[in-house]
Order: sequence, then structure tokens, then C-alpha cells
Amino acid sequence: MFDWLSPGRTTLVVAHRGSSAFAPENTLAAFRRAVSDGADAIELDVHLSRDGEVVVIHDARLRRTTDGRGWVSRHSVRELKRLDAGGWFHRRFAGERVPTLSEVLEEIGGRVGVNIEIKGNRRQQKRGIVERCLSVVRRHRASRCVMISSFYHPFVKRAKLLEGSLAAGVLFHPVRDMGRPPHLLAAKAGGAEFFICGDRNLRPAMLPDIRSHSLRLAVYSIDTVRQFERISRFPVACVVTDNPPKILRLLGRAVDI
Repeated sequence: MFDWLSPGRTTLVVAHRGSSAFAPENTLAAFRRAVSDGADAIELDVHLSRDGEVVVIHDARLRRTTDGRGWVSRHSVRELKRLDAGGWFHRRFAGERVPTLSEVLEEIGGRVGVNIEIKGNRRQQKRGIVERCLSVVRRHRASRCVMISSFYHPFVKRAKLLEGSLAAGVLFHPVRDMGRPPHLLAAKAGGAEFFICGDRNLRPAMLPDIRSHSLRLAVYSIDTVRQFERISRFPVACVVTDNPPKILRLLGRAVDI
């Protein structure tokens, strides 16, 4: 079984919202494609439905990736399940649904790693989104293969407090976190093991701090040769990409699909 915290020398390839270059993001189709592409892990985003179900979707609003309108949090999971979450990408994906976190873990849990990025802020915290995520993870016995991450670092801190053995990552915000050493962000988030940032926000000045505190560096979203060549100068533990096959080839790890 995949384990985020087990030592290893291989750079992990993480499918960003699944293999989202080839299938609609954050759908079971994208996650299945990521597995067949040979990705080591997937990254997904979660919100809470009106009735408290953990659902997998990036935006707080429905319009961009479904045929629905309005806020995710104002729809029940039954209402969300009626929406088409794939037709916007290509007609052959029409009928793909907004999955629940439980459905994703049931489908691929243990086969690859799962990075759960929790969306939202204090309002979602009051609704217990962290606790609900952890409940799903425990129910599927997926703690070893799951990492919790967020731009809202109190979510990460709460997850580490409740489930200390769980891997955790702090997402670097280019405005709010600028100038703050990676290890301080990780420490304030309850001792996160991963520091996650966009390729444009990665700076050589961060390296001594990352290395001296044994943080694992994850960088998103790396989809071009130029981006890959730039980050290759850094000790990157995880490459987050929309296009896993391309990155696997660049790493010399191409797989037959």
C-alpha cells in the first residue's frame, strides 16, 4: 500500500485533480485515468455539501465544471449527483458526476496515494470539514495513503491534532505567506511534512530552510518541459501535474498504457 511518509528516492508523480489533461478534473474518470497512466498519487479538492457530505470539486461554485449554478454548499449531495460534471470537457464524458470522497477512496484507495486538499476557511472549519474528511478516511482505512493539505493552514493543524500519523502538507500562498520560511509555515500547521508551492513561487532562497528541516517539497502544476527543467534544479519530492505520462517520460519512468 502507498505510504506518503515512507522513505524513498523516487520523485513522486501526482495527478493534479486526476489526469486532468485527458479527463474532466476531479471526476472518477480522471482518477481512473491517473491510475492507468502510472501516477503514484492523485490530488483532489473537497468541499462540504449542504447536508454535510464531503464532495470532490475544486470551485466553491458549480458553474465552471458542471451544468449547475450556485454554491456547492447550498446543494444537497443528492442535488449535486444530478449534475453533469463531464460534458463541459468533452461530450464523451457527459454523465460524469461529482464524486464524494468516499466514492474516490472506494475506487482507488490504497492503489495510489491521495492528496486531499481541503478548500474553504473558518466557516467550513466551523462546519467540521476536517473531522468529516477524517471520518471518511478512517472508514476506508486509508490513513497511510492519504495526505491532508490546504492553503488554510488551521485545517492542516486540526488534521494533525486529530490524526497525528497522517501525512500533511502546507500550501504556500504567494501573497499571504510571502517571506515566511517554509519550516515556520509547516510548524504552525502542526508539523506538516510537505511544503507545497506553485512553480512560479519556488525560489532558491527557500532551499536551505527546506533542506535543514527535512521538509519534502511538492511543486505544481508542472505540465511543460520548460517547467520541468526549471524545477529539476531543486530537491523536488513530488511533481504535481495535469499530464502524468509526460512527466513520467521526462523522469525516465514511462509506462505502457
